[in-house]
Amino acid sequence: MKEELLFETKRLLVNYLKGMKCEYEQIHPWRESWEFVVLHSLRVEAYVVKLLEMERHSLSQDEIILTRLAAILHDVGRMQSREEHGNRGRRIVEGWLKSHVTFLPPNIDCNRLFDLIEKHSNKDEKDEDYCSRILKDADILDEIGVMSIFMASSWIDRGNPYFFSLLNERVEEKEIGFCDKMYSTLNTESAKKIVLQRKEFINSFCSQLQEEVEGTAEFGKVSLEDYFN
Repeated sequence: MKEELLFETKRLLVNYLKGMKCEYEQIHPWRESWEFVVLHSLRVEAYVVKLLEMERHSLSQDEIILTRLAAILHDVGRMQSREEHGNRGRRIVEGWLKSHVTFLPPNIDCNRLFDLIEKHSNKDEKDEDYCSRILKDADILDEIGVMSIFMASSWIDRGNPYFFSLLNERVEEKEIGFCDKMYSTLNTESAKKIVLQRKEFINSFCSQLQEEVEGTAEFGKVSLEDYFN
């Protein structure tokens, strides 16, 4: 019953979003498609499961399912705009459940589900609800690590001959600091542990890339022509 409910919720998400295009995304092309929101949501659900396996908690099975459902649905309102997408997502899911009154079993607290969806993007607010803290941490963890390096590369012209030096500079200046910023907003020790591991990986990447561009690292900040003339 649990897996069937989770699968049907994912099906609902896909059927609602398919065909939509994100008009406001200008940097990361894979974020333009509706599939991005679905794949992101599935990853966030997987992080929920991982964090709850790592954490010592007293959540009931119903609360675990509730948090996984919220993870699947948390970004359903994101395609139109990132602003207030939690509130928009809440309204969408409320509308679904009015049309499908028997979709969720009676042991699932619908109002709590709506609250988790609505509040998930306010990462600076420290919730008393442990399910909300888990969902927020799971959402933060996605795209930190290998993915963040690829995202950093999207800000650089792939045709630029100084691409690798510029990438190393961007990752060092932005992504490592981003790890520190996100670490300070995390609620659970398990999520903090994961971010520290990812930060170590990104530092290792930068060290390796620095070694590979040795002798040319300064170019990008200055062109060959300017440097030698």
